Amino acid sequence: MRLFALLSALGLSLIAPAQERVIVDGSIDGVVPRDGVPINVVADDRAFGDQVRAALGVHGALNLRPDASARVTISRSALTATAACDHPRFAFQTSVEGRDEHDLILQVADAIVVGLGKRWQLKPLFAGTKVAFVSRYSGKQEIYVTNLARSRFLRLTNYQSTTNSPRWSADGARVYFVTSYRSGFPEILSSNGIGEAAKVITNVRGALGGASSGPDGRIAFASSNKGTMDIFVAGPHGESPRLAVGTEGVDSDPCWSPDGTRFALTSGPLGHPGIYLANTAGGVLTRVATGYNYSTEPRWNPVFPNQIAFTYQSGGLGLGLIDLGAGAVTKIPAVSALNLSHASWCADGRHLLATQESARTGWIVVVDTVSGKVTRLSPAAMGDCSEPDCWVRR
Repeated sequence: MRLFALLSALGLSLIAPAQERVIVDGSIDGVVPRDGVPINVVADDRAFGDQVRAALGVHGALNLRPDASARVTISRSALTATAACDHPRFAFQTSVEGRDEHDLILQVADAIVVGLGKRWQLKPLFAGTKVAFVSRYSGKQEIYVTNLARSRFLRLTNYQSTTNSPRWSADGARVYFVTSYRSGFPEILSSNGIGEAAKVITNVRGALGGASSGPDGRIAFASSNKGTMDIFVAGPHGESPRLAVGTEGVDSDPCWSPDGTRFALTSGPLGHPGIYLANTAGGVLTRVATGYNYSTEPRWNPVFPNQIAFTYQSGGLGLGLIDLGAGAVTKIPAVSALNLSHASWCADGRHLLATQESARTGWIVVVDTVSGKVTRLSPAAMGDCSEPDCWVRR
């Protein structure tokens, strides 16, 4: 989040990421090429096939090429489709049904990823991930939602005011966000895209951070309502807020562990943010040594609970990965030299959404934490985009 954009500097011996070994064409036992295993996807419905290819194009383990020997065919009838591959190393056939056109695209893309990726246990990515983000498309910061196929964009807010920090509710039915359009002071609201947004946290004065939803539906958020920036926990509608983490420094950006027992958060004196862990019931903070002087925006992996992604500053901004089990910190590889920040995990626990920025604008990208592939998700027509947040099916 951008709350710490004005903060500078905490302190990594980097550990090289493990290489991913798979069987590729023929009998070659080797490492997946950096640009992914080549596949050719064809469909009896051309427009539908184009949308499935657009989704698959973000996956770091796959490389869409018309000359690839691994050929995947898609046959579609209404809201049912079959995906199949007869290549001896990747053979599979799967039929799926979708709730609507958009869901069918995502279901087929997942069927192809899982079918082709059996040897290296690729997990579903698309149907279990929903995306919320901030865009200045209208000239003001507003909240939008989309999917990883980019087949539909929904504008969630239209306040012509500063609106930011989107966070999905635990059930994926609503998006929390911060806006000051009603009172001139920041408030947390939530919306399901239909009707008037619901007010969640009221009577707040000063800085206010996004509401992170825990697995049981409770929300955690940062507020300076008591003077210092501290972490509060409340019910799904903002009821019965209580102080959970309060230090003399700036406490912000709480992220729940998958089991709901701990927070990863940003904390530290002004200008020196770092990553800390805390019990959600309260208690002492434990610092996680990242090796960087600036570490912020922790995001707990929903699939691999020992992993936490974070943003670090070392010249520019990049993404790091904390492995709590191994006690190791690695730099997430990225094939782009541009700044990357504000990551959020997708449903497979392998890919992240992040904000990528040039000197003039920002956009949303998908980052493969294994290969380092970076793929733009938000179209140029959406203008300056940032702060992606993923809801993932649990």
